[in-house]
Amino acid sequence: MATGLYRENIQIEKVKLQEFIQNKEQWAVLIPGYLHHEFPNKQNMIWVFQGDFGIIQKAVKVELKSKESNPNQVMFDLVGLSDPINGDGYFEITQNQDGTCQLAGNLTMKASGFLAGMMNPILEKFVPQLVEKLVQEMALKASI
Repeated sequence: MATGLYRENIQIEKVKLQEFIQNKEQWAVLIPGYLHHEFPNKQNMIWVFQGDFGIIQKAVKVELKSKESNPNQVMFDLVGLSDPINGDGYFEITQNQDGTCQLAGNLTMKASGFLAGMMNPILEKFVPQLVEKLVQEMALKASI
């Protein structure tokens, strides 16, 4: 199972960062390789991005199914629509003692089925890089 966790400190008002992570429309476009997204309903989002899996590049379509969240946290399950890749993740805000905020992103993905033996080692490298780049972009965009 591939897991990525990345934290970024941001000089931002906590309320502003809370509003940003709760509005999926603002950060959906920031995933590396973003192609497009849609909202089949208020809770869920379909995300399509170009995945660079080493020697393989392909469009990946996943559905983010929102789980219970609060102003400081957005939690979701991932269901692969184009490939048998599933997982879960979250974005979480904590307040540092110096007044800055920390944005943490966590993502876990696992391939199943016929290509699992080939895809899971690739995901081991891909997922941590994806999370790091996404959280960095979210921190930058939120602070503008």
